Amino acid sequence: MVRHLIKRGAIAGAAVIGLEAAYAFLRPTPLLDEVDPSGSFGDPSLPDLRVAVLGDSSVTAPGVAGPEEVWVSLVCERLATDHHVVLESFAVGGSCAHDLIKEQVGAAIDFDPELIFVAVGGNDLIRGVSLQRFEANLDHVVSDLSVTGATIVLSGVGDLGTIPRLHPPLRQLVSHRSAGFDRAHRRVAARHGVLVIDQRSDRPDDWYSDPSLWSADLFHVSAAGHRRWADVVWATLEPALKRVNGPR
Repeated sequence: MVRHLIKRGAIAGAAVIGLEAAYAFLRPTPLLDEVDPSGSFGDPSLPDLRVAVLGDSSVTAPGVAGPEEVWVSLVCERLATDHHVVLESFAVGGSCAHDLIKEQVGAAIDFDPELIFVAVGGNDLIRGVSLQRFEANLDHVVSDLSVTGATIVLSGVGDLGTIPRLHPPLRQLVSHRSAGFDRAHRRVAARHGVLVIDQRSDRPDDWYSDPSLWSADLFHVSAAGHRRWADVVWATLEPALKRVNGPR
């Protein structure tokens, strides 16, 4: 009897979380325009630096006013102090890691970049992709991109429980699950000798408490959030570039 009640309680709890998830992710929201951050930065007389970015809406950035506010554009502006940076974005909003394999990796390789950013994981988490499958797909992405000889930077996965549209108990579940996806990024990075961003170094409490970091849909980050992301990316990228005296 007790076991039966426990089982019923677990089923009921899962149902509550499932309904909470459906409400959080499927309820009507403001439709925000996405942007393409592709472009060039800096003096054309400086040495070229070709930068590719693959990923999801963390790159196409619904909720910002223009491409100049996207984190990867802000990073390229910093790189442009001593390079003419040519940025090409292959990102598509809503992409999972398997979408990068099918739709983005080949084009990114053809671009022949010297620096590659891979920003993926949030949609895999939200759509219930298993951690093992996500890690295998991310490993596939990095393995394929390694043929370019470029410096590769993985985004990691921050604490997605900070998304304002989430409420307990879903918030705690997503927070816990996102930590696992972040560790998957780190394992893949270690296997391939590539860089990974430490998103969790960026004062997580601020992302829970500061509404200015989020766009009107309460799901994607705002321009202020992208500035924070750019700072965190730069904290990992700048020392690595100094060590190798350039991406190649």
